Amino acid sequence: MTETTAKKGLHPHWNLLRFAVDQILRHRLRSAVVAAALVAILTPFLTAMAISEGVRAESALAVHEGADFYVASDQFGKNAPIPLRYLEEFARIPGVERAVPRVVGRAYVNERLAVIVGLPPASIPPGAGSILKGRPLRDGARNEALIGAALARHGGLQVGHAFQIPIAEGKTFEVVGLFQPTVSIWGADLIYLSFADAAEVFGMEGQASEILLYIKPGYEEQVAFSLDLLQMVERGRIFLRTQNKDLVRQYLNRGFTLKAGIFTALYAVAFALAIPALLVVSGFGMSERRREIGVLKATGWHTEEVLEVVFWESLLHAAAGAALALLLAMAWIYAFNGALVAQFFIPEIGLLAPFPVPARFLPLPFLLGFLFSVALTLVGSLYTAWRAAAVPPVEAMR
Repeated sequence: MTETTAKKGLHPHWNLLRFAVDQILRHRLRSAVVAAALVAILTPFLTAMAISEGVRAESALAVHEGADFYVASDQFGKNAPIPLRYLEEFARIPGVERAVPRVVGRAYVNERLAVIVGLPPASIPPGAGSILKGRPLRDGARNEALIGAALARHGGLQVGHAFQIPIAEGKTFEVVGLFQPTVSIWGADLIYLSFADAAEVFGMEGQASEILLYIKPGYEEQVAFSLDLLQMVERGRIFLRTQNKDLVRQYLNRGFTLKAGIFTALYAVAFALAIPALLVVSGFGMSERRREIGVLKATGWHTEEVLEVVFWESLLHAAAGAALALLLAMAWIYAFNGALVAQFFIPEIGLLAPFPVPARFLPLPFLLGFLFSVALTLVGSLYTAWRAAAVPPVEAMR
């Protein structure tokens, strides 16, 4: 198709789009450089956004499957162990289905930092994961452990193996089961013990890290009032610290808000990388483009038609760059498990996460990336094309 035929026909805009496609195919090197610059800008952004949304989704799942109230004692504004004597009092509050004591702590197991959770075996939530090998913990049994599969692989542990926790001198635990956690972030390095065993490991006999309250639907306000009343009665002996699901969600949202600093840094990197992209779009092959625009103007093209072709080229470059960036972001997460990016959102996982990094690719980040690419390419190309189209054709063809 020649330059003049691009303007003819019943659909001039369609013809200009076809001409823009021809220009992109004719100048493959320039198009490849522009697309590569856009991919370099967008790929880390899309990868980070997908991991952030994946972590947010797993956090929401963990909150949804958790207890309705978490009650601990208050020590200078922080959670502190609560005596078990409150267990029966909480269970008698109208609307409370069950009150469950829990011990939570961290300790090294086979040179890996693990999260140790002590619960009555019957109270381990079914959503915690599926048993891959072995069996669950038994009520009344001691020195048994249910271990996350990732932690077991790291330590070379299998069902029937014995291991020790260094802070619990003289105690040996038997691995009775391996489980695959539903929420991979917190379950990968998780060990379930019976409540009595965990309390002994952390020296909390007669105490719990917190008491979990599961409430009947519609009784949340009544239970909260009863806890406040109990707090008034107990004032001077203990200060209770009560957290419900809504408060936990607020903590999570506050944490994700803090991650906005990371997103700001990613945007700063994106803009830093965008500067070479602008230079490439506006300067790479500019002398040749000026001559092409001069030829088009000499054959009867109007300035607005030249600018529309440039607009279509920018749009196609942005679409190609965004699509390639999305594919590379998927490969980054699913093939390389989000290496070098995941640790910004999931602390203490090292260079390579020992579990599948959660990710969710939503339409909005891709749309934002596409619009960002369009803005970059248009800023770099429309102005230079307008300058070339605004001068006499003879001068532009020099």
